[in-house]
Amino acid sequence: MISLAIAATGGMFWLTGHYEKAFWFVVLSIISGLGAVVMSIANPDWYASKRMQAGLEIDFFNPSKGIGALIVTKIITTAILAWCAWKLGQLAGYFA
Repeated sequence: MISLAIAATGGMFWLTGHYEKAFWFVVLSIISGLGAVVMSIANPDWYASKRMQAGLEIDFFNPSKGIGALIVTKIITTAILAWCAWKLGQLAGYFA
């Protein structure tokens, strides 16, 4: 969820016309989201503990359960954020 909060901060910068800051917050959000996927694959117990802290269903016998849904969700989120980053980069003058 932190990656979405970072992206929302980027959205606030977009609304105020600070396109450079918005671009970098969206890029940071992409990195944060993909980092969570890497951490979940590398350490399924970490992912299970995070799900338990969030009050979501966990399987004690298979801590890697749910990682597939996380990967699909992050692929969709990353695709949307990548498009937003591209548009913000154009507005900021980073891309021609």
